Amino acid sequence: MPVGWESCNLAGMKWFIGIAVSLVIIFTVSFLLAESFGLTDQRVVTEWLKTVREDHGGSLPVALVIFGLLCGDLFLPVPSSIVMTLSGYLLGFPFGAAVTFAGSMSSAVLGFGLCRLFGRKAFVRLADSGDTSRVERFMSRYGEWVIVLSRSVPMLTEVVSCLSGLSGMSFLRFFLLSVAGTLPICMVYAWAGSTSGGAPTGMGWAVLLAFVIPGIGFGIMRLMTRNSDGAAE
Repeated sequence: MPVGWESCNLAGMKWFIGIAVSLVIIFTVSFLLAESFGLTDQRVVTEWLKTVREDHGGSLPVALVIFGLLCGDLFLPVPSSIVMTLSGYLLGFPFGAAVTFAGSMSSAVLGFGLCRLFGRKAFVRLADSGDTSRVERFMSRYGEWVIVLSRSVPMLTEVVSCLSGLSGMSFLRFFLLSVAGTLPICMVYAWAGSTSGGAPTGMGWAVLLAFVIPGIGFGIMRLMTRNSDGAAE
């Protein structure tokens, strides 16, 4: 494919790229503001969740708070990796992983749904038909990998959920890809928290696994699907 053709396509996606950059800036600024007030400090979050458990009697209130934090991650600068790790530490591996998975998927679906319901029509009106068709082709070609791999990257995952809703991608496809990228991450962080006392220090291996496992799994699935399609032909 000629390089010039790709350049024209990227130029033609100016509205989509502009929206993506704007979302990145908004999420980054909100996270930096929260960090400046100490709201993303692991010790602060840990003590707060421990207080919830002690004052409100057990794991269920903690689970509800963790679910709410991760669900609200679309709007709030939540340190999701810390919260996921603490979920395993405070709730144990199976329950902690389930709570983080439910909260993370709720955030993804919320971002997709809001942009699909309220942003898609505006995007189509602002962009010409050539732009929208280029966006559709781009997401059809690269969207699967972008969604799966972005689930382990703070802020980027919210941006991708919103852009997927704008792009016209089907909800079922987005949901299944998000599950493929989210479930391994939640399991890795929750297991790491349950075995390390909830301290993220020295847990670079968990971050690496949370990024690599979804990519490897999805790559194998794509390869098997491609081989089966080739055999069928």
